[in-house]
Amino acid sequence: MLLALTMAAAPASAQPLAQEDPSGVVSSRVLAPCCYEQTLDVHESPLASALRDEIRARLRAGERPAEVEASLVARYGERVRAVPRDHDPRDPMLVLVVLAMAFAAAMLVRATRRWNRRAPAAPAGTTAPSRDALDARIDDELHALDEA
Repeated sequence: MLLALTMAAAPASAQPLAQEDPSGVVSSRVLAPCCYEQTLDVHESPLASALRDEIRARLRAGERPAEVEASLVARYGERVRAVPRDHDPRDPMLVLVVLAMAFAAAMLVRATRRWNRRAPAAPAGTTAPSRDALDARIDDELHALDEA
């Protein structure tokens, strides 16, 4: 079952979501070259605004996001990349999900074994507890209600 889930999730994590904005994808993968501390999609500076506008215009003109990112890297150097080339930060999530599922399954097996151990069978040769006067009185009252 884990293997099936792993194989089903791998293609999903390899492809970006169809509804993602291409300019947002590029802007989130490139650092602002004025300070190299924030990505273009969140950085507020004149240079970052100009680069966001340039990215949008180039994508509207038909350039692919990878080409736009490559040209920015060629212009400002490899340091401008926020994410290493050919690296998707969502890939490790698949490993974490599989590990979490394995851990949950192990805890479920452990809990089931504990519950089974806590319910011992009645020892052989034991009899049911003896009835007392209160039990007899309750039975008599119930019998009287049934007849009424």
